[in-house]
Amino acid sequence: MRTRRPLVAIDALASLATAFKDIFPGSTTSSLSGDELAAHVEELGPRAALKPKVLPLDERRLAALLYFDQPTPQAGLLIDLRRPVRVSDSHFARSFCRVFNDDLTHVTSARSLDEHWAALEQTRLRRAVARYLNYRPHKMSNWVRAMEDSMALTYEGRNVRHCLIIARKANRLVQKLQSKFIPLPGGLSIENALLREKWIRTVVDGRRVALLASMQSGTIIGFISLAEVDRNEAALRYAPHETLVPVQAVLAHATHDVALVTSPQNDLFILSGKGSVFQKSHGHWRVLDYEALHERISSRFREDVVIGVLRAAMDLAYERTGALFCLLDSSTELTDLIPDHGHPLAANTHLRRSLRGQNISVWAQRQVITAAAATDGAVVLDQDGRVLDIACMVSSPKEIARLGVREPSMPGARALAAWRASFRGVAINVSEDGPITVYERGAEIGRIG
Repeated sequence: MRTRRPLVAIDALASLATAFKDIFPGSTTSSLSGDELAAHVEELGPRAALKPKVLPLDERRLAALLYFDQPTPQAGLLIDLRRPVRVSDSHFARSFCRVFNDDLTHVTSARSLDEHWAALEQTRLRRAVARYLNYRPHKMSNWVRAMEDSMALTYEGRNVRHCLIIARKANRLVQKLQSKFIPLPGGLSIENALLREKWIRTVVDGRRVALLASMQSGTIIGFISLAEVDRNEAALRYAPHETLVPVQAVLAHATHDVALVTSPQNDLFILSGKGSVFQKSHGHWRVLDYEALHERISSRFREDVVIGVLRAAMDLAYERTGALFCLLDSSTELTDLIPDHGHPLAANTHLRRSLRGQNISVWAQRQVITAAAATDGAVVLDQDGRVLDIACMVSSPKEIARLGVREPSMPGARALAAWRASFRGVAINVSEDGPITVYERGAEIGRIG
């Protein structure tokens, strides 16, 4: 008779470390030693009986604990976020570790080669997101899965783009929406609406109209006219794309409400009233921590400038369009960074002259700047958000030679240009695949996607 391989802590810790590197990009992880684990358990005292899954250690670090169905932790992982830990970070890490520990009780091997473990791994982050967002995680997980399945549907040759808002206190939200809400009688379940009702595929497009569902009953109760929803500044900081600002504005009415949205690029986004954003792209779930990027850059530049630059970068990332934004500390010696700056025969001269002086923090001007950012080259801005140059090539500034720094091997020309420009301020590289990476003085200081 074949014997079952016992769980090996090192396999589980490796799997957990990989997951947290996706959840908190830029973080580092290491296994807790036996002595460190024992010390943390001793510090817990009577709380150890509650089997906590995550412990805050200091302002930057968390400890994730694995129990292997035992009364005390058997292994632990140290997670250094390399930035201040926010309350939402601790809450989501706790939700994920709770799901991870539950999975460990059902398998015999934590290696990816174990078929059961691999199957659980595919849905783990989705289940963790459902637990984090909702007091009925099993129901929420089923609704997210229905949304995933609906992304394979088409109508008249076009991919279906559903937009669903699920409200915990739906009646209260309906009162606030007033004329923006149109009731739908009949008690249609969320699963049936997303997967079986073909007419919904034409009516609900995510731009004009969203479905509204009750979290209590799991049924669709009506439509929301997104075009009539008031925008607000808080929504601008969290919506993955400017077209989704009305959706995020609806969620601002209640922290426990959730929106499920599919993009033209076939990505699935989960937005919450808490400000959290999750994305499923290329088969993998990720946390999009826009606020972390905001905090990293806002220490150097004005709030309205940071919001304007990140809004443009987020929109392009959502659209899968590459771009490079450079926020300079000083606008002196521009030809050191941009060799053909001001040259009468420079490439893209008409575009560069027309947009020079436009401000990315002004909504109307930002639309044009964002569109022009898709042109080969960088968008170079001063500290006040004004365009110094655009669609221009970036070279190595004198600071690099003065510091004696060697250029690293980078994944592409735009990433190398971002690294170079970061010695003159902060550079934001938007990849065609969606990730946004922020550099400062040659170091990566933030990343999402």
